[in-house]
Amino acid sequence: MIKLYVSGFAGNLGTKVLIDKKQEDLVRQFNQEFITHLKNQIEESLSKDGFIPSLIMSSCEPHILDCEIIGKGGVLASLWKLCERNKWGLKYSLRRIPILQGTVEIANYFDINPYRLLTKNSFIVAIKDEQNNSNDKLIVASAGELCETQLTYIGDITNERKRIRIDGEVEAFLTKDYKDEIDKVIPNYVKKPGSYN
Repeated sequence: MIKLYVSGFAGNLGTKVLIDKKQEDLVRQFNQEFITHLKNQIEESLSKDGFIPSLIMSSCEPHILDCEIIGKGGVLASLWKLCERNKWGLKYSLRRIPILQGTVEIANYFDINPYRLLTKNSFIVAIKDEQNNSNDKLIVASAGELCETQLTYIGDITNERKRIRIDGEVEAFLTKDYKDEIDKVIPNYVKKPGSYN
């Protein structure tokens, strides 16, 4: 069985951009204390050294098959890319994907999908699990590096080509969509050079 795990927080960079660019609106809707606390949480997640694919693939975990850095289009775009590259089907839980509650609230305010929002210092990794362990969390350390990251289990690879979300009221299919939701609030933001590096 191949299991998928994710690191970091979905939509963290997009949330920071929205706070920076739309702070007056957000302070009126929420309050300054909420915004400051959320910004501190996000800056902490963004300040951590991000893993790069070559380090992940050479980690001390021998069963890592592939990984995808999460960026433009958020975790759902990266999930699609990983599965498409490997011709994999998928059953996944959106509720298992780590996300800050503040990101959810800000996304709701702007009526955007936080799982299709700019993300940084986060990746999805596919791990072959021959014993079919039920680990919800894993720790992966980079080979030769003094850093490690916690991974959260989000779903399983299947033999079918369908990519299905399993925790909604009805089954929903993952679709190919690389657009980033931040462009709905700040038009063409992700097209600007250096806007999300």
